[in-house]
Amino acid sequence: MTLVHKAAKQLHDAPLRAPGPVAVPALPHPASRPRAKEQPAVVILNMYYSGLGIARDLAGRGLLVVGLSAKREAYGNFTRCCEVRTAPDSGAQPEQLRAYLLEARNELEGAVVFPTRDLDVLFLDRYRLDLEPYYRLALPPTEVLERVLDKYALAQVAQGAGVPVPRSCVVNSEKDLARVADEVGFPCVGKPVSSVHWRQGGGWEKVGGRKAFLAQDAEELRAEFQRVSAAHPSLLIQEWIPGSTRQIVVMGGYLDENAEPLGYFTARKVVQSPDDFGTGCIVQTEEIPEIVPLTRRLWRALGYQGMSEVEYKQDPRTGEFKLIEINTRHWDQHTLGAACGVNLSWIAYQHVSGSKTEPVRPQIRRAKWIAEDALFFYALRGIYHRRVRLGALRRELIGPRVYGIFAWQDPMPLLRYALSTMLPTLSRRALSKLLRRRKEP
Repeated sequence: MTLVHKAAKQLHDAPLRAPGPVAVPALPHPASRPRAKEQPAVVILNMYYSGLGIARDLAGRGLLVVGLSAKREAYGNFTRCCEVRTAPDSGAQPEQLRAYLLEARNELEGAVVFPTRDLDVLFLDRYRLDLEPYYRLALPPTEVLERVLDKYALAQVAQGAGVPVPRSCVVNSEKDLARVADEVGFPCVGKPVSSVHWRQGGGWEKVGGRKAFLAQDAEELRAEFQRVSAAHPSLLIQEWIPGSTRQIVVMGGYLDENAEPLGYFTARKVVQSPDDFGTGCIVQTEEIPEIVPLTRRLWRALGYQGMSEVEYKQDPRTGEFKLIEINTRHWDQHTLGAACGVNLSWIAYQHVSGSKTEPVRPQIRRAKWIAEDALFFYALRGIYHRRVRLGALRRELIGPRVYGIFAWQDPMPLLRYALSTMLPTLSRRALSKLLRRRKEP
């Protein structure tokens, strides 16, 4: 059984969980252009940053766009750029979501389905044979997913293609940890072999809500392994690449059946939270020509087709850009492409629906994608602990901006999210700090 199918089975068997100026063109209302009957509909799985971005990318093109959301708090639920419907979650309730989509096949037959999380990708791949007769699934072939979702297998493919990677090994027991000093060295990074290993069956809570951890020595590595192995016994250990967030760069694009990009752009992380292994809070478009040939070589070696974001970190000791990971679906900052004249959602829709699609060359114009909710809490924590200077952070926000949640033409997602989630969270944290201070002697 392959990694992809093992992970999908584990998801199925897991217990159910309770469910500034904008740099892109103005967003038309989705109903502002009549829908052409021959145009397939669009189904978006989940309405967070990526899903909301897809809806905005496709707004006003005469398409029926349906966002499926299992979470009441998802800010994309309140967008005017698509029709949002409540549906089962692909990770917690895969069988129910399969049944939901099959029941909707008469209305949505031929629709292009966009995943926005790794859990969505695994769900669509698991039920590919059931769903493909009725839907167009926007995801890479199974054999590509098997090589990409397994981070160690991906590193081996990259090495074979001449793409630099951090020194790596996989450990499955405490006994295996003895190999790390020789094969990888310290400090080192520990992460799941596949990201979903820490996202299922309560794993996220067991690992402390982290994507990865940094171990300075063998003792710290052993302690961390004992904790995270409760979520999954296999652990990928990689060389730690020193340096700041700004050394993390990405190339994102959409590829045809010949592994040739129909559109792509490059960008650099500016701020992420947490600092070492976090999600980008500020990401800016930038010409990074060094990673273009590396990425195209890797895509060809994988036989890649579909949406892809490839992340690297530049090693200050050698100047090499070393591969970190690949996302096999839309990612949070994909809407930066529109600022470069590369609307990846529209390119993907055209290709998957069978329309003739000509390659689009990026016109890199400096624009910044901002996760306003994550950045808000990052700034509050940093200022409180005196790790962030407000003036320096404000300078990072200068220039054309694209927001993860807010858009002038579609303001309700941020307004509703601020009232229902951000303000209550801030109040709870402030009250908690106040109560702790009162208890102090």
